[in-house]
Amino acid sequence: MDEKTLGELQAEHKPPPRSRLERPTGEEQEQKSFRNYVRDLILGFNDGVVSVYAACAGLAGAGFAAQSTGIAGAAAAVAGALSMGLGEYVSTQSQAQYYESEARRERAHIKAYPDLERQELREMLEAKGYPPNVVDDLVAHLVKDESKFVDFMMREEFGVGKESDRSPLLAMGLVMVAFALGAAIAVVPFFLPLGSRHLAVATAASISGLFAAGAAKGVVSGISWLRSGLQMAVLGSVAAAITFAIGSLFHIQP
Repeated sequence: MDEKTLGELQAEHKPPPRSRLERPTGEEQEQKSFRNYVRDLILGFNDGVVSVYAACAGLAGAGFAAQSTGIAGAAAAVAGALSMGLGEYVSTQSQAQYYESEARRERAHIKAYPDLERQELREMLEAKGYPPNVVDDLVAHLVKDESKFVDFMMREEFGVGKESDRSPLLAMGLVMVAFALGAAIAVVPFFLPLGSRHLAVATAASISGLFAAGAAKGVVSGISWLRSGLQMAVLGSVAAAITFAIGSLFHIQP
């Protein structure tokens, strides 16, 4: 193969694809993989509540009957769950395919340009502040095992490790279920015999659900559960208020 510089080898790698759902970074990536699924559950549930609750609020603002609003909300829930699930399947599969593609490229580089790859590894370790004797030991240890060498380089260059592998089918299923559960909180009240209180009950249920989802997100992320819960509830309320106001502009009843 042609001689190449370290910069040319690094330029051959592609940047990792971004997931549709926010992923933990830094130390959070070192946690068990189930934490990624918990995060998907929380965000899928939140999206289900906000999107369907906001849609129902807009229809209620426009003067649609409770049953019509409920039917439209149910349709939005099904469409949203399918969209979220399929989108998460594609994005999760893309991440897995990306890892395998770049890992193969890294293995090829290690075989064709072992000195440059060792140089890159050494520079990474030195940039972290390890003393020279520790760097020497770590380089010698990693280069003896190609799988460890590749995994380390993938983790340090792209922040992607094997422990973050996620099943596309499982991720899709969990997101769809979470979205549907969140949407149900917002839409079910419109099918209940509540007189004129359908929107009020849906609002109370949705805001409570959003607060719970935000609090759970805070616990998972290691931040204040109260602040996270309130933030989620307020943002969801603002979204519904906007759609309700827009719906009111096109009120179908005198």
